[in-house]
Amino acid sequence: MYAVYVVISMRTTISLDDGLLAELMRTEPNVSRSEALRRAVQSHLRRKRVDAFMTLAGSRLVDVSWKAMERIELEAAERRPRERHGRTRSRTR
Repeated sequence: MYAVYVVISMRTTISLDDGLLAELMRTEPNVSRSEALRRAVQSHLRRKRVDAFMTLAGSRLVDVSWKAMERIELEAAERRPRERHGRTRSRTR
């Protein structure tokens, strides 16, 4: 059996400063220009998501107290019925 993977990509022509591209290629050795640019875009987007999250954290919409969240998750896990072989225990009536 063979697995077939289809990658849909979009070719784009962009103009970049030669100095910026050279610096990027120095920070990403042994990588193609396309891969280096993909990594740079991913890093930029990751930073933007973290910034947006931290903005929410200051607004009380998000609680960044991981210890409290961990305690809540552990308590919820203890209350869940245990599973056997993918099935939950049946309740007696």
